[in-house]
Amino acid sequence: MANPFSARSLFSGLVILLCTVNSAAAATLLPDDEVAALREIGETLGKSGWDFSADPCGVEGGWGDNKDINKTMDAVTCGNFTDADNNTVPHVISIILKSQSLPGILPPQLIRLPHLQIFDVTRNYLNGTIPKEWGSTNLRNMYFSTWKPIDWSNPQGDGKHIHPLEIVIVEINQLNGTLPPDLGNLSQLLVL
Repeated sequence: MANPFSARSLFSGLVILLCTVNSAAAATLLPDDEVAALREIGETLGKSGWDFSADPCGVEGGWGDNKDINKTMDAVTCGNFTDADNNTVPHVISIILKSQSLPGILPPQLIRLPHLQIFDVTRNYLNGTIPKEWGSTNLRNMYFSTWKPIDWSNPQGDGKHIHPLEIVIVEINQLNGTLPPDLGNLSQLLVL
């Protein structure tokens, strides 16, 4: 005699599996606002090669190998966070673009990546001023060295700087302007 629960159990299990897979796939995609921010950041920096048809939290599409943050030269790294509805949502936590010959300016759009902690653009050709918007970010580590002048003065005079910063590396720069006095207020700064 056939077990009437076998077909029903199999069907129920398949439905649950499909719902789980669809839910997990949706949860692994970077939010649209962060994808848009990455697009603008790439344009501002002069970065090419990012494929926005691929998930920026994956390694496909030119997003780089994000497995070992200490060895990578070109990667966007994501971390998973839990939202108010107890869903797991990925967010950008680091952008590393070393030795890319980037010709742009430092991107004010970093403010649109609320979980970004590491921004490393060492050995590029960036110029301009430190964006005032960076004063409202959660950046902890900032690395940049460039062959072009970077202006540290704050023309808006708003006195905002990135207070959670722990590491700031500005080697091989042609710094212009005076260093902001607020650098002395970075209570968590370990390396300058």
